[in-house]
Amino acid sequence: MIDILFWFLVGQTISGLPAMSPGTEVRVVSADLLTVYTTAFVVDNNLFFDNVLEPNAEVQILILSPNQDPKEVNALDGKALHAFISPTGDDILLKFDGMEGSLSFKNWLLEERNIVLHLVPTGGVFNDESN
Repeated sequence: MIDILFWFLVGQTISGLPAMSPGTEVRVVSADLLTVYTTAFVVDNNLFFDNVLEPNAEVQILILSPNQDPKEVNALDGKALHAFISPTGDDILLKFDGMEGSLSFKNWLLEERNIVLHLVPTGGVFNDESN
């Protein structure tokens, strides 16, 4: 029952996210929103980030529709997703208030938006087969 409730609440939380059409921008920023760690754009159902993200780092994810002004995103109003970089640096783990588990951003993008997430591995050498 807890699993069903978890997925229902997660679904409600992320159902309001943009469709992530080509040109959608995704930014990984610091927890305090002051530093942009990396940015990627949806191109041909792929999302390529070009910077190594520190494993276990606490981050916020901002998703901007094509041509949206970044000033329109109000992270304090629930528009930013709270997350952590996975211990291996190959995924972004979304966290939700009141929930113990996390949701794989990589799996969610693939299953719900048909978008493949590509992160530079901790070693810093991008290898398509590892993602």
